[in-house]
This record gives sequence, structure tokens and C-alpha cells, in this order.
Amino acid sequence: MPHTTQQPASKPVGKPHYLTDRQWAGLTLRVLMGVVDGCERAELKGAWASDLGVAAVKGLRARLDELVEEGTSDG
Repeated sequence: MPHTTQQPASKPVGKPHYLTDRQWAGLTLRVLMGVVDGCERAELKGAWASDLGVAAVKGLRARLDELVEEGTSDG
């Protein structure tokens, strides 16, 4: 199985302006918990959970931005 890079994220994933601090914290926490659970079930050791967690939160933020943009363009 390939090893992860174990490099820190190039830039932090910031809270979007359209969510409260509480909403963003709750959402990212649940995503990260899911990643950790998945890594444990798949028996992935080392920094997999951390690396995949960062990727998941980045993807989540990107998709939320798309959805909000689509919603605002609909009227």
C-alpha cells in the first residue's frame, strides 16, 4: 500500500462566510470523524486519516461554494 506524503496542507481551509462558526465546526468535525472511522475500518495506518481528512474538508468546502453559487444564480 502506498505511503502518504505526511506533508502539512499547503493552506488551511477557511470557514465560508455563509456558515456560522458553529455550523462549520460541526460539519467539518463530522466529516473528519467519518474519515477516521473509514480509515480504521480499512486498517489504514499512519497519517492516512490526517491526509484524507484534509482532502475531504477541501472537497467539502469547494462543493459547498459551488452549491451556494448555484443557489444565488437561480434567483
